[in-house]
Amino acid sequence: MTTGNERLLSLLAESGDDEARLDLNILSEEFEGEALEEAVKRRAAGEPLAYILGYRHFYKECYKVCPGVLIPRADTEIAVETALAFLGLNSMATGDLLEVPLYGNDIKDICFADLCTGTGCIGISIANEIAGKGALAHAALVDISDTAISTAKDNVQSQAVKPEAIEVIKHDVLSGAPELKELDFIISNPPYITDSEMEELEPVVKDHEPDLALRAGSEGLDFYGPLLDTAMKLLKDGGALIVEHGYGQGDAVRKIFADGGLKNVMTIRDYGGNPRVTLGIR
Repeated sequence: MTTGNERLLSLLAESGDDEARLDLNILSEEFEGEALEEAVKRRAAGEPLAYILGYRHFYKECYKVCPGVLIPRADTEIAVETALAFLGLNSMATGDLLEVPLYGNDIKDICFADLCTGTGCIGISIANEIAGKGALAHAALVDISDTAISTAKDNVQSQAVKPEAIEVIKHDVLSGAPELKELDFIISNPPYITDSEMEELEPVVKDHEPDLALRAGSEGLDFYGPLLDTAMKLLKDGGALIVEHGYGQGDAVRKIFADGGLKNVMTIRDYGGNPRVTLGIR
């Protein structure tokens, strides 16, 4: 390693970054010269690596990210896996995914919505998998953030197998259901961080990722009632509502779903063993 890189590594290490050497290696593959030094300074100041790179890998795709949009997490991939299991398209399902009820309707032409879509990573990844199985997937990616809308549109064009079958819609899910035709399923990774948890988040998240995509009231449950209401209005009989939530929120979300009339309500653990996704059937 050159003296210059040693200096940059030292700068990252002084920031308290436990993955300083790995981050430097990644940045060195993307930048050089003054651009590399500027990127290292941004990372040392606490900016998330994904914002500096401008992308994050998720599931089988590589998605554009930028400040103002939530960075996709690997834990969220279990939501994609759950939707595919519901459709009978997840041949690699293991663990809790084996218990997901199968959709009883025809899956040759699927209509679904990804609410609070952010980058669009969940909806696009699912649509690509459906298309890869020879079926049609019509998807609506919905968010209230202008930055998210713009980013999702870019990702549809760059990452979707059939971009013409995916629309991006600006809508506040807390205000009621978007104007969509009947859906086979709804999926969402809504904000679910409590007000108190917001104060305890790592600075790399709290100081940089959008509060709008994280905070969800005193109990972190502000979105699940409205999502349920939307599901009851838009889902076909036998359709599913699939949501991500915090590891300690499974009981509360299951109760909201069951009390609201959904059937076969269950929670799926992520690959770290944490309760992560809850679904219910209309």
